[in-house]
Amino acid sequence: MTAASGSSGGGGSRASGPLSLIADPTFRKLWTIGVLMGAMRWLEMLAVGVWAYAETGSAVMTAVMTMLRMAPMALFGSVTGVIADRVDRKLLLIGSLSLMAVTAALLALSAWAGTLTLWQVGLGAFLSGLGWSTDFPVRRTILGESVGTSRLGAAMAMDSASNNATRMVGPIAGGGLYATIGMQGIFVVSGTFFAISVLLAVLVVYRPAAKEPRPFALFSEIRDGFAYLRRSRALMGHLGVTVIVNLFAFPYAAMIPVVGKETFGADAVWTGLLLSVEGAGAFAGAMAVAFLAAPERFRRIYLLGSCLFIFCVFLFSLQTDYGLALAVLVVGGLGISGFASMQSAIMFSEAPPEIRSRLMGILSVCIGAGPLGVLHVGWLADWLGGSMALTVISLEGLVAMALLVFLVPELRR
Repeated sequence: MTAASGSSGGGGSRASGPLSLIADPTFRKLWTIGVLMGAMRWLEMLAVGVWAYAETGSAVMTAVMTMLRMAPMALFGSVTGVIADRVDRKLLLIGSLSLMAVTAALLALSAWAGTLTLWQVGLGAFLSGLGWSTDFPVRRTILGESVGTSRLGAAMAMDSASNNATRMVGPIAGGGLYATIGMQGIFVVSGTFFAISVLLAVLVVYRPAAKEPRPFALFSEIRDGFAYLRRSRALMGHLGVTVIVNLFAFPYAAMIPVVGKETFGADAVWTGLLLSVEGAGAFAGAMAVAFLAAPERFRRIYLLGSCLFIFCVFLFSLQTDYGLALAVLVVGGLGISGFASMQSAIMFSEAPPEIRSRLMGILSVCIGAGPLGVLHVGWLADWLGGSMALTVISLEGLVAMALLVFLVPELRR
């Protein structure tokens, strides 16, 4: 199957339900790669956060480790999108996964030798984030082109569901591995799973549509992508929601090691559970979206899910009871499912094929707003404490969301 046929009306002739996707070998491989990438991302993020806080006692340095992992999306997302529109996306996918596998292997060797330092872990987080920054313009774009338009919503929702499932397994597994075999165990597991992902990427059958030869002009092509967005208020509003959620909601994850210790006195395993239960709610919600969401509801699901997530971060920041905190995070996960499932589907379905990777790359840049939010919440946590810092950023997010919806009424349609 070519990319052209996968994204054309020809996709509409195939069965459109989620079960048909499981029978598609190309989807299965790309989906599995997403599962492995997501699991290792959350496993590393939790373990590195706990390790950094134990080493430094600083909420800011703990936040910096997460910021370094997220920064490449903002720095290189649009560049990756342009490159992905011009070269073989499959080769880019193999290259990015290989980078993450090698990085994890080198960190495992350093941890095993007892020479692991903060700067090495920070550099490793940045390099892993560089590989992760290709996910939207490369892996998810291949996935969308391969399944066809009729199955796009279900495919993106299932991909989101599996990614959210990794939020259940990754953090608590990271806490358990960190407590039992230390950082070397974390990076050995991570390197092994990324190596498996490389093998799966090699086996993916993907033949991109022929592209019209033209000179490569990086800045001009980035500019063309932004020019298209400026003509679409709805897509600009869509990106605005992405920025707000990543700036004022997702940074809460960087504070879980701090809040777990300060507020609940939790060890690494119980701290990991705080992130895992959110993933449980997100998985359940995303599976419901995969089976039930119609295209005309995509934007409403996206907006309502985003608002629910931010509100639950606010409620979580007020909790002093560990059980209630877990319950709030499960509900917050339902909000994440609406946001994450529709984020790629809306952009992919409304983007012209010839600039699709560029727009997905710009979406990555907006997701890359997260590092600023992580620094913001880290600074607030050093000043006010972890829970109060989350109260402040979530209130900021709710106000920003209300202003955006007022200014861009297309988001409510």
